[in-house]
This record gives sequence, structure tokens and C-alpha cells, in this order.
Amino acid sequence: MYIKFLGMTAIILLLSNCANMNESDCLTADWHLIGFEDGSFGKQESHISQHRKECAEHGVTPDLTAYRKGHFAGSKRFCTANNGFSRGRQGKDYSRSCPEQFEAAFLAGFRDGQTLYGLKKVLNQRAGDLEGTYKDIDWLEHAITEKSELMIADGLKRDQRIMVRDEIAQHQQQQVDLYDALPELKQEFESALHTYELAKAEFSYY
Repeated sequence: MYIKFLGMTAIILLLSNCANMNESDCLTADWHLIGFEDGSFGKQESHISQHRKECAEHGVTPDLTAYRKGHFAGSKRFCTANNGFSRGRQGKDYSRSCPEQFEAAFLAGFRDGQTLYGLKKVLNQRAGDLEGTYKDIDWLEHAITEKSELMIADGLKRDQRIMVRDEIAQHQQQQVDLYDALPELKQEFESALHTYELAKAEFSYY
């Protein structure tokens, strides 16, 4: 039974790598298996129209009944709460391919996954804001050091020294503003992290 399952999985993976069906594919097609593959990958039952178009060029008509039975079986594998959660968490879409019998469970997981995905995006944004602020502070520190050395360098005219001095003062004020912003940025990051971790714990049963 296990070997048979592995064999079917291998065929499905092979089929999934075929962008189009050629004449040989159409003439030897197992339409139940093709339907199963499409259902397993979350494709709508109407995807058979693509196969029909490709095989029509070779005078072959798909077995709609076999395809539908296979698609239903494949959809049963795809349309689970766990798979819905996984897809939602990865930010993937849903093409409304699940039969009515399975859609409620899939959508429940999918929406929970989307919730976690959205919270992770917020967390990443807060982390990026905080990291970017630290980098800006470091860059300003480096610029201030360079300009301070330039201030005492030989050959600089008075008006040039004044301009460099003003640039240093501007950078220093920018640093002060960034340091003032840090507490709020840290709080926003910690809040986003806390919210995300709570949601992860809430959805840990998936």
C-alpha cells in the first residue's frame, strides 16, 4: 500500500512539472489521475478546459467523469484545515477550488493562517524600522567623525570650515531626533512581537 502511494505521488509530481500535454500525454492520459493531481494542487475543476484545449489539437477528448472523480479525491486531500492554515500563513491565495463539503474546514484554517501572516508582516516592518534607525544613527556617527577630522585639516578656508561645522551640527541634531524616536520604535516592535507570539500559540494546534 505504501509503495503504491509512493508510486502515485511520483506520477503526480511528474505530471505537475509538465506545463502542457503533448500528443503522447493526451493519448495515454489517466484522466482520474490528472484530475486528482489538479485537485491536490488546489486547481479548480474548470482547469480541465485547459487540458481539453491542448488535447483537442490531437483529436483527444478528456474523460470528464473520470477527471471529476479524481479532482474530488484530490481536493479532499488539499482542502483540509491544516493545508488552509499553511497556505494562509505563507501568504498564498485560494482559487475557490474546494468542493462545498470541504471548503468550510479549509477556509477556517486559511483565515487563521492569513491572520498570522498579517501579524508577521507587521512584526517584520517594526523590526525593519528599528534596524533602519540604528543604521541611520551609526551612519551619522561615522559622518560626524569624518567631518570633525575635516574641520581640523590643513588647507580649509574659513567659509569651508563654517559649512562643515554646520553640517556636523545638522547631523548631531538628526542623531538626537533618531535617539528620541527609539523608545517608541522599540515599544512598537515589542508589542508586535508579543501579539505575534500570542497568535502563534493560539494556532499551535495546526
